[in-house]
Amino acid sequence: MVSLRRAAPLLFLSGACALIYETVWLRELRLIFGSSTFASAGVTAIYIGGLGLGAALLGRRADEHPSPLRLYGNLELLVAASAAATPLLLWLARHGYVLAGGLGGLGVVLATIVRLVLATVILAVPTVLLGGTLPAAVRAVEEDEDARRAGVGLLYGLNTLGAVGGTALSTFWLLETLGNRGTLFAATAVGAGIGLVARRMGRFNAPAKARKEKGSKAEAPEPASTAAVPPRLVFGAAALVGFAFFTMELVWYRMLAPLLGGSTYSFGCILAVALLGVGAGGAAYATLGKSRPATVGGFALTCALEAALLALPLALGDRVALLALGLRSLQMFGFSGLAWSWALVTSVVALGPAFVAGVQFPLLVGLLGRGRSGVGRDLGMAYAWNTAGSIAGSVLGGFVLLPLAGAVATWRASAVLLAALALAAAVWQGRRSARWTASFAPVAAVLLAVVMAFASGPTAAWRHSSVGAGRSSPAPDPNGVRQWLGLYQRGVVWEKDGRESSVAIKEGEGIAFLVNGKSDGGALSDASTQVMSGLLGAMLHPDPKSALVIGMGTGETAGWLGKVPGLDRVDVVEIEPAIEEVARRCALVNERVLENPKVHVVYEDAREVLLTSRAKYDIIFSEPSNPYRAGIASLFTREFYEAVKERLSSRGMLVQWIQAYEVDPRTVQTLMATLVAVFPQVELWHTNGADMLVVARAEQGTYSAQRLRDA
Repeated sequence: MVSLRRAAPLLFLSGACALIYETVWLRELRLIFGSSTFASAGVTAIYIGGLGLGAALLGRRADEHPSPLRLYGNLELLVAASAAATPLLLWLARHGYVLAGGLGGLGVVLATIVRLVLATVILAVPTVLLGGTLPAAVRAVEEDEDARRAGVGLLYGLNTLGAVGGTALSTFWLLETLGNRGTLFAATAVGAGIGLVARRMGRFNAPAKARKEKGSKAEAPEPASTAAVPPRLVFGAAALVGFAFFTMELVWYRMLAPLLGGSTYSFGCILAVALLGVGAGGAAYATLGKSRPATVGGFALTCALEAALLALPLALGDRVALLALGLRSLQMFGFSGLAWSWALVTSVVALGPAFVAGVQFPLLVGLLGRGRSGVGRDLGMAYAWNTAGSIAGSVLGGFVLLPLAGAVATWRASAVLLAALALAAAVWQGRRSARWTASFAPVAAVLLAVVMAFASGPTAAWRHSSVGAGRSSPAPDPNGVRQWLGLYQRGVVWEKDGRESSVAIKEGEGIAFLVNGKSDGGALSDASTQVMSGLLGAMLHPDPKSALVIGMGTGETAGWLGKVPGLDRVDVVEIEPAIEEVARRCALVNERVLENPKVHVVYEDAREVLLTSRAKYDIIFSEPSNPYRAGIASLFTREFYEAVKERLSSRGMLVQWIQAYEVDPRTVQTLMATLVAVFPQVELWHTNGADMLVVARAEQGTYSAQRLRDA
C-alpha cells in the first residue's frame, strides 16, 4: 500500500494531462466533423463513454493486481503512447471522411454513424485506459480501516483539481504557444513521466509475497465487499446525478455566454470553475474522517443542497446580469482583470452545486462498501453508471430539452430532479432506520430549492443583453438600471433556445437578431454591408452562375444574390436552424429569400460542408461574427480558406466581411497573412462604417472597368 502523500502529485498531474488530451482531441475532431452540436455531442459521448467503460473493466483488474500502483503506471504509459499516435489516426480519419463524402454525400444518419465510428477508432484505446487509472490508484492507497473511503474522495478531488490546471493551462497558454500537436505531445511527455515514476514506486511497494514468488500467480482476489445499500440503487443514483450535472453544464454554457462574451476563453473559464468545485468537493469529503461510514441520509442531504444551490442563481434572476455588468470594470486591469470577472460570475452560478457534486461521487462509492476490499470494482462501476447518465444528459439535454423546453425550463427541471432524488433517498433512509428526524434537513433544503426554482428567473436583460460583448453601460443610479432592464424586456419580441445557440429578435430601429446575447445583424442598420457585400462579388465576377453564402442571418445577402440575372443557384449554409425565423421576419428587405426557388438552405457547420462537398462556386460569401466568439475563429483559419479555395471555380472568388471594431490590429494582420498564404490575389475593400471586405481570388485576374460602371 502506498501513502496518499506520495500518490497525490501523480493523480494531480494525471488529471491535468487528461484534460489537455480531451481539449486537443475535441479541437482536432471539430476540424474534421465541424463544430455543430451533433458532431460535438457524438465526440464527447465517445470520450466519456470510453472513460466509463475503462473504469468498469479495469477497476476489477485493479483489485486483483498484486501491485495496483504498478498497474497505474503501466496504464499511464499506455495512455501516453496511444495519445501520441492519435495525430496519425486523425489524419487518416480526415481523409477517409472526405473521401466518403461527409454530410453531403452520406446524409445525416449515415454521416453521424461514420463520425461515431471514426471517433471511436481514434479515442477508444486512450480513453478506456484513462478510465482505469483512478481505480488503480485508489486501490493502491486505500486503507482497510477507512470506513468512509475517504481516500477515494481525496484522489478523485486531486485528479479533478489537476484537470482545472490542465484546462487553464491549455486554454490560456499552451494551445496558443505550442499549437494543437505541440500541446498534445507535451502532455504525453508528462504522462509518460508519471507512468515511469508510478512503476518505480509500485515496485518498492508490491506485496512481499509477490516479490518473493516472482513466477507465481498474483494473489487471489479479495472477497467482494458487503454494501449496506443495494448496489443497483447506488448505480441508479450515480446515473441520475450524472444526468443532472451534465445537463446543467449545457445550461451553464448557454446561460452564461451572454454575460461572459461567448469566447473560447469564457467557455474555458466555465469548465475550469465547474471542475474546481468538483475537485474541491471531493477533497472536502476526505476531511470528514475515516471512522464514520457513508449513509443514504448523507446522500439525500447532498442532493437537496445541490438542488438548492442550483436554483439560487435562477431565483436571483437579473441580479446576476447586473453583477456581471458591474464586474466588467475589472477590465481596467487588462485581460487578467476581465478573466477574473468571468470567474467570479461563473462561481456565483456554478461553483456551489459543483462543490456538492464533488462530495456526492465519493459518497456513492462509500455506500457500496468499506475500506480497501473491492474498492477498485466499486469505484469503476459507480464511475461507469455516472458516465452513462452524463452521456444521456448530454444527448437529451442538447437535442431535446434545450431546443424544446428552453434553457431556463431545463434549469428548473434539473433542480427538481435532484430535489426528487433527495426526497426518495430521505424516505428510504427513514424507513430503514426509523429515525425520521434525520430527514428534516434534506426536506427543508428540498422545499427551499423548489421555491427558488419556480421564481420568475432571468429575463431578456440577462439572456439577450450585450453585457459580455462590453456594449452595455446603463446609468449607475437605480432609474438608469431599471431603464436598462426594461429596454431588453420590452425590446425582445421573440426568442428561442436553438440547437446551437440562443437566438432572439429585438425591435427598435428595424429588426436586429441576437445570438447568445450579441447583436449579429440588423435588417436596416447593417443593410449596406449585408446587401452590397454579396452584390459586390456578383459585380466583380465576369459571369457568375453559382454562389454559396455562409450564414443566413437576416437573409439579405442570399436574397439579393438570388435576384441577380444569370445567377442560377444560391446555396446557404447555416449552423443554427432557429435563424430561419429571423429571415422569415425580414422578408420585406431580403426579397423573400425563403420563397426563392434558386435559394437552397442547409443547416450544418460550414467547414464540414466545404470540406466534403463536390460542388464548385463562382462566389463564396462569408459574413461571420467577431473572431473572438467561440466556434467563429475556425472561419478565419488556413484550413477553412484552403477548403474554400477547393470549392471555387477557376475564376471564383471569396468575399469575406471582417469587423474593424472589437478586434486588435494583430488579429487583422494575422487574418490577412493567412489569406495571402492561401490565395494568389487578395484585396481589401473598405465599406462605409467600421467594416472591411476581403476579396480573395482563386487565380490572378483583372476587372473590367466598363462592366463595373454598367453594374
